[in-house]
Amino acid sequence: MLKDIRFHLADAEDDQKEMEQALSRHIITNHRRSVLAFSHHVPSLASQVKDVATSNIALFANKFGKFNIVNYTSGRTLYGLDPKNEVQEQYRLFSQHASYLSFSDVTVQDEAYDQENIRDIANVSELPYFRRQKKYTTLPESVNALVVMGLGLGYHIEELINNHTIRHLVIYEPELQYFQCSVLALDWQRLLQTMASKGAAVYLLIGNDGSGIVDNISELRQAYDIDGFYFYKHYNNDVFDNIDVGLKLNSWAQYKTRSVARLSQKGVNTFLPTWTDSVDIDTIKSVDKSNGLFRRNLSAFQKYFPKIYQEFSEFTPVDWLPIIDNCGEVNVVLKESLQLFGGRLPKHNAVEHLKFFYQKPQKDSLVLGYKGTKLKHYKHYQFVEETERFLQDISEEVGNLPDHIKSLIMFGVGLGYQIEELYKQKTVDKLFLCEPNKDFFYASLFAIDWHEILTKVDKEKSRIYINIGDDGSNIFNDLLGQFYSVGPYILASTYFYQSYYNANLVSALARLREQLQIVISMGEYFDHAFYGISHTVEAINRGYPLLTVNAEKKLNAAQRETPVFIVGNGPSLDSCIEAIKELREKAIIVSCGTALMPLYKNGIVPDFHAEIEQNRSTFDWVSRIGDFDYLKQISLISCNGIHPDTCNLFKDVFIAFKTGESSTVSSVNLIGLKKFEELDFAFPTVSNFALNLFTTMGFNQIYLFGIDLGFTDRKKHHSSQSGYYSNDGEEIYDYSKKNDTSFVIEGNFQKTVFTKYEFKVSKDILERALAKKPVYCFNCSNGAKINGALPLLVDDVLLVNSEESVASVVDIVKQNIFESIPEYGSYTTRFKEKYRQDVLHEELESLLTLAREPVHSLVDINALIERQKDLLFDSYRKGSSLLFYLLFGSMNYCNVMLSKCEYIKSEASALSYANKLLQRWTDFLAEARDEVTHIESNFDISESFGSIRQIAHLKRHKAHILCITNINQSHMFNQFNERLFSPNVVEIKQCGPGLTESSQLKSSVDIRFALWVQKQSQVDAFIHTLNTMEVPNAEVIWFGTHVTSLDMTQLNMPMSKVVHPDFVYGNAGLENIIKGASPYWVEERMPFVALKHNFGSVFNKVLVPKIKVKRSECFDDILQDLFNAVVKSTFEYEYYLDFGEFVVFANLNDLRLNAVDMCGNRGILCKKDLLKPQALLDEEICDDVEHSIVLTFSAGKAGGRYQMQ
Repeated sequence: MLKDIRFHLADAEDDQKEMEQALSRHIITNHRRSVLAFSHHVPSLASQVKDVATSNIALFANKFGKFNIVNYTSGRTLYGLDPKNEVQEQYRLFSQHASYLSFSDVTVQDEAYDQENIRDIANVSELPYFRRQKKYTTLPESVNALVVMGLGLGYHIEELINNHTIRHLVIYEPELQYFQCSVLALDWQRLLQTMASKGAAVYLLIGNDGSGIVDNISELRQAYDIDGFYFYKHYNNDVFDNIDVGLKLNSWAQYKTRSVARLSQKGVNTFLPTWTDSVDIDTIKSVDKSNGLFRRNLSAFQKYFPKIYQEFSEFTPVDWLPIIDNCGEVNVVLKESLQLFGGRLPKHNAVEHLKFFYQKPQKDSLVLGYKGTKLKHYKHYQFVEETERFLQDISEEVGNLPDHIKSLIMFGVGLGYQIEELYKQKTVDKLFLCEPNKDFFYASLFAIDWHEILTKVDKEKSRIYINIGDDGSNIFNDLLGQFYSVGPYILASTYFYQSYYNANLVSALARLREQLQIVISMGEYFDHAFYGISHTVEAINRGYPLLTVNAEKKLNAAQRETPVFIVGNGPSLDSCIEAIKELREKAIIVSCGTALMPLYKNGIVPDFHAEIEQNRSTFDWVSRIGDFDYLKQISLISCNGIHPDTCNLFKDVFIAFKTGESSTVSSVNLIGLKKFEELDFAFPTVSNFALNLFTTMGFNQIYLFGIDLGFTDRKKHHSSQSGYYSNDGEEIYDYSKKNDTSFVIEGNFQKTVFTKYEFKVSKDILERALAKKPVYCFNCSNGAKINGALPLLVDDVLLVNSEESVASVVDIVKQNIFESIPEYGSYTTRFKEKYRQDVLHEELESLLTLAREPVHSLVDINALIERQKDLLFDSYRKGSSLLFYLLFGSMNYCNVMLSKCEYIKSEASALSYANKLLQRWTDFLAEARDEVTHIESNFDISESFGSIRQIAHLKRHKAHILCITNINQSHMFNQFNERLFSPNVVEIKQCGPGLTESSQLKSSVDIRFALWVQKQSQVDAFIHTLNTMEVPNAEVIWFGTHVTSLDMTQLNMPMSKVVHPDFVYGNAGLENIIKGASPYWVEERMPFVALKHNFGSVFNKVLVPKIKVKRSECFDDILQDLFNAVVKSTFEYEYYLDFGEFVVFANLNDLRLNAVDMCGNRGILCKKDLLKPQALLDEEICDDVEHSIVLTFSAGKAGGRYQMQ
């Protein structure tokens, strides 16, 4: 039936308004008359008639001027396009076989009725409901008692009253809003007058669903002489359906005893719309399996889809039975109650529904961008941000469904008429068919010519994918596999068509469409794959043990029952912390992500700490605890891809492969598939990983603390003791501003909670993980309800196991369940031998050549998309490079953006857009080509609150350092020293030109000489003195405007040259900074550089602090001048490390050994020949930065001139 409200409204908005205005006068007049009528005849309902106030259900006029009812929540109408005619037809069919129950009939109406029995019935005439309905006779003119279930608009009441004399009319209407709609549409004044004139007693039970029918009829019998009653079900709901079937298949005595003869549990496959057309039992017949079309269809499936043939060649429908109606069309009826699925004209309805889709096709927009800030520096996200801007001024065409459809997801085969029509009128390259109900698909084998459809698909080399029997819960993974096989970019050209409505599938379909929308943005992309592979290679090469297969078999039954506390950082953790502390020795404690800080503050040392993010922000969050000895008591568990620097913080590390990741696939292709386990549900949050890991290991007593995944107060989104809040309890940033927390979901201990999309997905994945394993999971968190986890108040947690057992189980897990690969120390070498750099560079060059070819038409663009995909898949098949793993996601994004050309109105605009996009794509590929050279040693450098982490690491340093300097800035040295280091760690001493304090130096002390030099004689004097000193742990840091032209080669100890521009001084210098004529570089920066940038390991290097410059006509020249100076002073080096604030040039081995500085910053290893002037820019001076600089100069904190000693 055609119930979508959009189908009922006029195409032109003005036409619809005009029609509604014309009918509104009728509604106003009719309502006034209804108020008077009910006040006179049924005064108990007068107030409800007078005060019509609908909330989600309302009366409306359709495009044909007919009244109907719409539910605004679902967007569905109650009736079809001609409500009055449809209801009159229902009345006609009812009156031919009027359902009647006699009180005197005490025999069992149909002993054959049994839920299991009817499942095996394949002939409609053998169904108990059919047999009973067939026995009913016509409705007489005079009726003693009639029960009507459902009022709706009331047109059937008019027919009953006009054509019959009814002594007692009982009307159940549970929905007040339906009654109020009838008050506006139906002539109740005339109807009530007719009832009165015929002596009818009407019992309008509004708000009553008929559950008390036994009591109501018993009361009626006590008052009046009634020997039975007719019953008429107008529309479907669970109670009405049960009453209808119960009364037909039982005597009154049996029915009263059994109350209501319950139908089978209503599920996805037995959903009924509120209104369905009635079936004409005098004309329908069963389908014939010897039917030629059916046999021909089976033959086609045997050829093209043999598994479908095997299942359906001898199939018996479970709930819905295919029948042939009086027009010779195939339809289906529900076995239990003969409800009709396809309406009176199933083929017409299906074709009309499809035609409406032609006019208003649905094609979901893909979510492509990244709204966060942490990963903004990733090449892929920079590419996305720039290319999305290309579309801002270009209008995309939204029109009818094209004749040539690249891709279509059709949810619901139904009877299949729409599929047959689709292939007659359109060319479909790829059709993805999903039908949850096997009975419907079976019926389609009798209804449409599948043989012709499949033969046409095969002949045209197009593609059809058929998924039967999935209720939507698993279909995403199946569809995703299909899209990945043809290229996920096709989603940008994919239409979505739902051929019939099923309320039980609404949430599943909404979730499916949400998931498909984010396939591109949530999939792997270049940076994620690059760092994932890099980190994984490092972890395996270090010998970190990996989760092995069949882990649960390595624990005995008692060990698997050891309680596991998975602790998240939700706001309810604050109320659970005392219980965790009390029970700590009786459970394995697993802290998840940022929950570690609250545990630390409460003196709880977890057995395991879990992390999942592969970017370096985990290093920052963990480092913020500041107690690095505490961290060394804890074992880290994570997925492959975890950052190596994060691993260094913990006692030991245990890794599990995460299924589907490029880093996983590329690794297992090398080390083998049989030995190590892959986790299927270890995303999107760390709690998902922890639950997936411990259930995979076989633990079956899981307790969730602080796994809220939601919150009642949007300001209280994490534990108040965590790093999300300052010491005074205030948020360190506006969490709700950066995260859309407006989603509302069911709560664990309360009705609803707020959440964000990522948490919503996390909840779904947790539920899927729990469904896969036999586990007792208790949710002690005051957040989202998690199906499969029993809500348990923290005060009710009771553990009876011994404390000794926990420690032993932890040891067994580490020793027996995780295992390093053989000869792990050579893994990096083997990895590089399998995935060769020369092959990767050759393939990248081929891709660059392809992308640089000009495009002159949409045909060229589509051909390029296919050729790029083919090149990528060809590389995968060869298996000799990482091209596929690195570029699969980013290329899909590029191809999605190229696909948009088809929907740009102007072809000229489309080609212009495509060429700009391809230019940026080639730049991206060139950058990728340059970066992949050292994939095994370049790790991610993302950060979160890096400044806090830097202080934590500097404060961590305890060894005494003596800093001797001739820079006359004691106050600045002392100020930075106090801010950066713990007390009594760094000692600052001023010295004269001859290093007069040198006699006091001790060889056991680390020494740094920070020396300002302006000419060669100064250098020579310092070197002469330094070379006579016995200071093995010393290093010299040279400052000076001309340091690049001075010769320091005679120095016998390690040194750093600081290359920097000329200093600016006073108001004149400030003015030049503001004009953009000079960079912001002042003498006050030298102590900062000396203490912060250069206090790591001692080795020869050139250090270049990056500069701040205001955009002006001098901007490029300033950067170029610094660049030239850098090139001049680094001629002997081929590589450098980029630390963000500064860069360091040195020998390659020294750089690799010193990739992390004393502040915990990690540098990116780069080839010097790829260095560009822009890389030396710290930031452009904007208005806010300029204001800060002005204040600094005004306060005398910058721009001073200091006399060097």
